[in-house]
Amino acid sequence: MSLFASLTTAVSGLNAQSTAIGNISENVANAQTVGYKEIDTAFQNLVTDSSQNFNEPGGVIATPVYENQLTGTLVQSSTSTSLAISGQGFFQVKAPPSTATGTATGTNFTASNYYTRRGDFTVNNEGYLVNGAGYYLEGYTVNPQTGVVNNATGSAAPIQVTQLQDNPVASTMATLVANLPSSYAVQGTTGYTSPAPVTTNVYDALGNVHQASVQFDHTGTNPDTWNAAITLVGSTTASTPDNFTVVFGDGSSTQSALATAAGGTGSATFVPAAGTIAYIGPATTLPASEAAGTAIDPTSANSTGAGTGTFATSGTVPSTGTTAGSAATIAINYNIGSAANPVDQPITFNFGEYGADTGLTQFADSQVDVNSFTANGIARGSFQSVSIDDDGNVALNYSNGQSLTYFQIPIAQFNAPDQLQNLNGSAFSATQASGTAQLSAANSSGAGSISASELEQSNVDIATQFTQLITAQNVYSANSKVITTDNQLLQTIINVIQ
Repeated sequence: MSLFASLTTAVSGLNAQSTAIGNISENVANAQTVGYKEIDTAFQNLVTDSSQNFNEPGGVIATPVYENQLTGTLVQSSTSTSLAISGQGFFQVKAPPSTATGTATGTNFTASNYYTRRGDFTVNNEGYLVNGAGYYLEGYTVNPQTGVVNNATGSAAPIQVTQLQDNPVASTMATLVANLPSSYAVQGTTGYTSPAPVTTNVYDALGNVHQASVQFDHTGTNPDTWNAAITLVGSTTASTPDNFTVVFGDGSSTQSALATAAGGTGSATFVPAAGTIAYIGPATTLPASEAAGTAIDPTSANSTGAGTGTFATSGTVPSTGTTAGSAATIAINYNIGSAANPVDQPITFNFGEYGADTGLTQFADSQVDVNSFTANGIARGSFQSVSIDDDGNVALNYSNGQSLTYFQIPIAQFNAPDQLQNLNGSAFSATQASGTAQLSAANSSGAGSISASELEQSNVDIATQFTQLITAQNVYSANSKVITTDNQLLQTIINVIQ
């Protein structure tokens, strides 16, 4: 062993500790960088020549140890598109497009995919979800009507919000859940003056809102029989409201007998429970004023614009009503719009089920008790915000109350994530040592869940870094002391020679 060998060994020690201090410096500098992953240092000894009786000093080399699997603390964020992965995996992203203007068009992204835990995503001026380092979040497209995810291999692409308008949907069904008071005074032939009508809003195919109204009249022919009329404001068809009759069960008579007594035709032999619907059909005995087309309620806008009603089997109980529990509905085809340009608007009014207390009933009460009167259909809506759930589903929220899922964010997993190649902006690229990315939905196949409005902080622990820094400083000083000693010994030899 020579002094020169010990000198070079000490120099390798200085170099190794310099590398360690450099890694510590980078960790401390990025202690508050979102999604940053700590780089530790491993030391390996170098052997020049070694046996039982002889050892030639070889030195040491420092190599980086990437802590890509060590998660950082999750903290709350005020931005709804901020994302953090709770568990294993990475977001798959694209690098910023390299064009003269920097504009992302969807065609100038490179083919390479990158991976990151940095989730401070926001919607940029082109509708893309981009994090603070400029990487574009990728996801699968989702059919907003069926919920089917297009997760074919290679189908993940940068997520761009372009669906800024939600088209209107015409109403096709209006459902009434209410109780008519069995003891309510009989109106006879005085017209539809009381009780007050029940109303709901419906939408046409253009997104215009119309008011649908149903008013009931307790007839004098049978205490379990009510006449009713439906009007729809904005219809261009007949102005006379659609009249129909509802008969409720008495607990002992068959459906057929109750329908016949009301002037209709019934064929079912089941006995509807008292207070439940037994028959719905065209109105028979109407107030004279109503038959002439007088408004339902002269003081209300509900009195104008109705269509013509149709029944499934020429006024008899619809075929679906011949058994208990089948739907009690009336289908009416309105024309909505201008007289010169009418728009067909078929609406089914659903009153529950025959023989069941699921919709319209007649029980003891002091007034008409409306539980709900709702219709499907929506008005035109404009984009308001983006929301993301734990499964990575990206929904767009609109001013009309609609929330539609258009994208799903996959989670990328690797067999050896610590072998990923470190890049700028807390991003990584796949290597042969890491293996290829395996994409799966969040909360499946071992992938973590996605937390919206949260961010993953750096996984650097400052106290640990300071401890390692002190150690590296002492070891560096010790190696420098070896060099100083070697220098003194070499100087002594030179003096002897001289």
